[in-house]
Amino acid sequence: MGMRSWVRRRRVLRKFRPWTRPRSMAGDKAERGIELLTRTLGPWHPGTVEARRKLRFWLLEEGDRAAAIRLAQTEVDDRTAALGADHPDTLAARWEMISIASKTLDWPTVIAETRRLADDRARVLGPYHRDTLSARHFVGYYLRDSGATAEAVQVFTDVLADLEALERPPEKELRGAWVGLAYALERHGDVERALHYVEKELAAEQVTVYPEDENLGQYHLTMLREWRDRLRGKQAAR
Repeated sequence: MGMRSWVRRRRVLRKFRPWTRPRSMAGDKAERGIELLTRTLGPWHPGTVEARRKLRFWLLEEGDRAAAIRLAQTEVDDRTAALGADHPDTLAARWEMISIASKTLDWPTVIAETRRLADDRARVLGPYHRDTLSARHFVGYYLRDSGATAEAVQVFTDVLADLEALERPPEKELRGAWVGLAYALERHGDVERALHYVEKELAAEQVTVYPEDENLGQYHLTMLREWRDRLRGKQAAR
């Protein structure tokens, strides 16, 4: 590859770095850039994959959800054909597709697709892999948001029971289950149990040590304190 082609490719890769579409990528220039990267780097090079992902994100930010969904479905189809249905990257593409389409699909479809993904991830990655647990959590969140709060509580209760049965449950996933269960319990009207899990998460957050350049605003800690106080207020009002 000549120097001119290398420089052009590097310039295109830089244009796909921002989370807001640059003016130099307006119109069909992004698609043309992806074509160049596909031709010179290959379709599965990290730079090419990231460019496709950024274009989908830009389209969502610009309000063109239909185009983003179409490209996300193409990503799933292409990964399935090239890598296989059970490849972790194919499963990740399916998750992005669900996430993008969740606001246009009916709740039963969204929940069913997320359950199916959670089952496939458990089979391929294992039941306690973070991606498997993330999908299970989102089944609970989607059930909660759809109004099926009792089912949401049960989903998070089951996840928590599975984690607590481990000799050394992963702390991040355990805490994620506490928070998800607390949200579901509050929406279901069980303020006392919701407060219990919020206080557990708050206690864990208060002793968490972050690197110097992380958590500067302590937003999670502030949110948890406000959440705890709100639940205490609800409890006192009863």
